[in-house]
Amino acid sequence: MTVSSKLTFVFTFFYIAVIIYLLLFLTIPEFQNAIIQSREQIANLTQGSNYFITVIISIFICFIGNASIGFPIPYPFVLFSFSQSIFTRYVLLGLPVEMILINGYFWLELSGIIISGGLGSILGELVSVIVGVGAKKVAEKTDSQAFQNVKGFGRIVLDHPKSMYFFIFLAAALPIPDDPIWIALGMSDKRVNYLKCVIWGWLGKNITTLFYVTLPIFIILGYRASGVEVNDITSVITESIMLLVTLTMMFFILSFNWDKFIDQRQSEKHN
Repeated sequence: MTVSSKLTFVFTFFYIAVIIYLLLFLTIPEFQNAIIQSREQIANLTQGSNYFITVIISIFICFIGNASIGFPIPYPFVLFSFSQSIFTRYVLLGLPVEMILINGYFWLELSGIIISGGLGSILGELVSVIVGVGAKKVAEKTDSQAFQNVKGFGRIVLDHPKSMYFFIFLAAALPIPDDPIWIALGMSDKRVNYLKCVIWGWLGKNITTLFYVTLPIFIILGYRASGVEVNDITSVITESIMLLVTLTMMFFILSFNWDKFIDQRQSEKHN
């Protein structure tokens, strides 16, 4: 694994920032109240005619979150808040959990956020393709190992044209950072059908947003089953841990020498 000092510094900064955010939230009441109030204000957007604004925000925040390469915009936080707000609203209506889970209107509201979030996410990934086109020119003039690692990671997809779209769908469907794939597509010298890539990527992104939207509900059900009180504090802790996991996966993809790995595997297979 080849890790540049600059890459290590950037991700270390993000790790420390998330940890400091979590410590401030847990130790300073004023900071905690400010975060909780901001979450409540966001959650109020899911009520009544404001739901249309929720859809627009879902598209925008997912676009920004996926367009921000190497900078972790915590857009899942917003999806978590929207999802929990909708669930809580049905609870306050006096409906038991079992009735909420089979309520068609409840899932229709969640579906609006899921589909709009998926649309914003795939539009954001197109920015990664543009960055890849520019990075290709930079990579030709520099020996940056990070650029080479990203290009090598893309070979996993591009060297298997028959299953390329499945890999794109799979990477988009999993809650992992898939920016390197889209950057690698932009850096590739091969001919790429971007329309098919976008369609398969959008289908996968819908699964990712489905995960983010339904996860808080399953966490609430899990907490209730174990007797743990569900509140904003437990939600923020869970979201922060998920952000740290996402940063770790992104760091691994950018720092691993994929070219060397693929060449070694191909050599072993040939032998």
